[in-house]
Amino acid sequence: MKKNIQICLGSLLLALGSIFTACGPDARLDMVGMFAGTSPTIDERFEQSQEYNKKAGFATIQALSDDYQVYVCTDTHIHNTRTRWQYFIDTYRANPMCPVAVHLGDVIDATTDFEYVEEALAPKPTTMMLPTKSDTLMAVCGNHDIYFKQWKNFIATFKTSTYYFVLKTPTGKQDLFIIYDTADGTVGNKQLQWLEQTLEWADTQDFRHIIACTHTHFFKRDGSQGHCSNFPLEETYALLNLFTQHGVKMVWSGHDHCREITQVKGMTCIVVDSMKDENKEPFYMLVTMGDEIDYEFVAVP
Repeated sequence: MKKNIQICLGSLLLALGSIFTACGPDARLDMVGMFAGTSPTIDERFEQSQEYNKKAGFATIQALSDDYQVYVCTDTHIHNTRTRWQYFIDTYRANPMCPVAVHLGDVIDATTDFEYVEEALAPKPTTMMLPTKSDTLMAVCGNHDIYFKQWKNFIATFKTSTYYFVLKTPTGKQDLFIIYDTADGTVGNKQLQWLEQTLEWADTQDFRHIIACTHTHFFKRDGSQGHCSNFPLEETYALLNLFTQHGVKMVWSGHDHCREITQVKGMTCIVVDSMKDENKEPFYMLVTMGDEIDYEFVAVP
């Protein structure tokens, strides 16, 4: 009986695997990648990111005033269409008070879609940019961005998935934004050590605000993302303790295709709505960074 059950289960898994990994333009689920990973591990991705960081350094971006705005979106899942993705880019580029925008991961849906990302980000000849405005999109790596062995495409486009950047205002105030990689639902030992070191360094600086940006969120409110909904419990404790001890003001994340706002020990954790074209109610988050932080959710036409 036990042997028969094992054979049946094996046949069922094989059949499901055949369905979900079928070749063709409509094969959108990387079943192998969902469970075992078809791109390099988090430690390997971290090392590759650090190689780039050592050469390029970490960006300092100049804002035009002490109060500036950051546009934040997530889970665009670009595939055949990219209407809202282009709308988001055009909108933040048109705002002179926005020195930077942040995408919280799952930029693309599955395969061969990074060409659309690069096309949308390419400067347009008709785009009039203020000479002091930084036309910059900072990207977080999401699980869909590494499915089907696509880490090589992500890093070719965005260069690194673990890094930080500093926003500096005309009066010398500075805000720190930390981007870290949770594309497969874990931070890994090497990246956790880097986060600790980065926040210890931040303690020695006079930062007005510290913001952490990632894809996978802390708290599992529903089962919409299955086994990869949130971090392992031990990592959740470790990250929450680390961030609250070092004064991280906010954590921005995506992944769950819904909006959630949670307060933890004075830190605000925000899950931003999905902005994919198929979503019936797409939003992005508009954040005003000043001595206080204000945010609102803006509906996308």
